[in-house]
Amino acid sequence: MHQVCDGRECSARAGIKGYSGEMGGGTYTYLTLVDQVKKGLISVDYINETVKYLLRTKFTLGLFENPYPYKDYLSKIRTPSTLALLKQMDEEQIVLLENRDNTLPLSKSIKSVALIGPSAGQVLFGDYVFYNATLNGISPLDGFKKHLAGTGVQVNYAEGAKLWSNDESGFAEAVSAAKNSDHAVVCVGTWSRDQTLLWQGVNATTGEHVDVSDLGLVGASLKLVQAVIATGKPTTVVFISGRPVSEPWIADHASAIVQQFYPGEMGGLALAEVIFGDVNPSGKMPVSAPRDVGTSPAFYNYLKGARPIYPGKILDDGTLIFDHQYVLDSPVPLWSFGHGLSYTTFKYSNLRLSKSSGLKAKDTLTVTVNVANTGKRDGKEVVQVYITDKVASVVTPNQSLHGFKKVLIPAGKAVDVSIPIPIQDLQVWTYQNKFLVEPGAFDLKIGSSSSAFLNSTFTVS
Repeated sequence: MHQVCDGRECSARAGIKGYSGEMGGGTYTYLTLVDQVKKGLISVDYINETVKYLLRTKFTLGLFENPYPYKDYLSKIRTPSTLALLKQMDEEQIVLLENRDNTLPLSKSIKSVALIGPSAGQVLFGDYVFYNATLNGISPLDGFKKHLAGTGVQVNYAEGAKLWSNDESGFAEAVSAAKNSDHAVVCVGTWSRDQTLLWQGVNATTGEHVDVSDLGLVGASLKLVQAVIATGKPTTVVFISGRPVSEPWIADHASAIVQQFYPGEMGGLALAEVIFGDVNPSGKMPVSAPRDVGTSPAFYNYLKGARPIYPGKILDDGTLIFDHQYVLDSPVPLWSFGHGLSYTTFKYSNLRLSKSSGLKAKDTLTVTVNVANTGKRDGKEVVQVYITDKVASVVTPNQSLHGFKKVLIPAGKAVDVSIPIPIQDLQVWTYQNKFLVEPGAFDLKIGSSSSAFLNSTFTVS
């Protein structure tokens, strides 16, 4: 593969001598070792050492005494308790990116909802799943039907387009579904395949050995979203994907936007519960979403620089607004790391530090803040602490996440949230090639994302 050997025999020898093993699958070069030993091409001593290493590892792990984590694994799969936990995980990973004019949650008193898009009627998992694993999952369409059963809300479904096609022949049906509904939900995004299909070469836009040159939607998906929004009906766009989707037009024009990274088997039901407000979203972005592949990488903890941001822009009418960073775009992400909205509101106040000066490397700083739920719904908030080293001997990030805590706060209530920050975590890699906590001042900010609410300063001596 890397052209360091001229055949399977050489590869087998390299695997035994240099790496003590071979990954399963592929060309199974180890099968040549018996003949190679007989021919004197490799000493059996190398094989003995490799086998001893692997056996020692397996004995240490107890795999010979107890090769499986439980005797009857079938009794542990999809039990009521594990399904409940899975649904909770699927609920809490959903991120509410935009919610203009409180479009969401939808009320169950509406007459109908249009569920549109190539991702709405199928189950989408990541690629590290077994063959046909999606047969065990719940699609958004099935989730909506199950969740709305008995409510009187009509689900008007239209696929609109295929994920992997430019064919727009299904747009008319999708537009009709939107016009005949009170609200439109459009599910688009990326897709992957299980390991069997992926390595057979079936098309995918995420997964192992799948690389893309563009971070936007593929095929007719963007045009489908635009056609639905053009009906004038309130439209929620759901990105079901294995990575952030870079579509600034959707970010600017959708009534609401929801991010669902590839879910588990209960993903479709969890999505319906969030859309209709039975679950208050509390997920946060684990990665920033760049505006374009050309503005990537986009990350919150970029190194400090001397120049401010001067973004350009291309308006909807084609007007070009030129500037420098970038000439016709912005390095500021569509949604930054840590971002995620809620159906309620939170107010931060009374920020306190256990100690603001004279801190040592061995100390732990405790950051405490009062967080009040000022809305009408119970909600979970992820309180995040970011720190900036004001002056250091080397270039440091403009900010770094140093602690967070997720708390459930009932409507109208307030709680104190405390987060410990070990000062040792503030160390930098110096020119002397060692980690060191340098003395000096540090800025601290706390809030619901990297765009924080409250600030303070402390010093390390």
